[in-house]
Amino acid sequence: MNTLDGPRPDTPGGGRGRSSPTPARGFTPAGIKQAARTVAQAVFERTLDTGTRAQPTTEDFLRTISRTRPTVTTEMALEFADHTIRYGRT
Repeated sequence: MNTLDGPRPDTPGGGRGRSSPTPARGFTPAGIKQAARTVAQAVFERTLDTGTRAQPTTEDFLRTISRTRPTVTTEMALEFADHTIRYGRT
């Protein structure tokens, strides 16, 4: 389950075939990992600046995602979905 917006559309109970509302659409696992590292660095710096241990917030992640270019284009995702339907096991 995605904690930002509920179940993913390609998971059980997630309504397969629906468009995902997730703001992280288009990111590979490596891109998500880099965004998490960026957030961790920002939270660390906030801790140093304030002298109080900071915690990451949803806003930290959304801000980072909005500043990061996705690595998978819509066209690439559609092509992958087409290949999955055409060549996947049934």
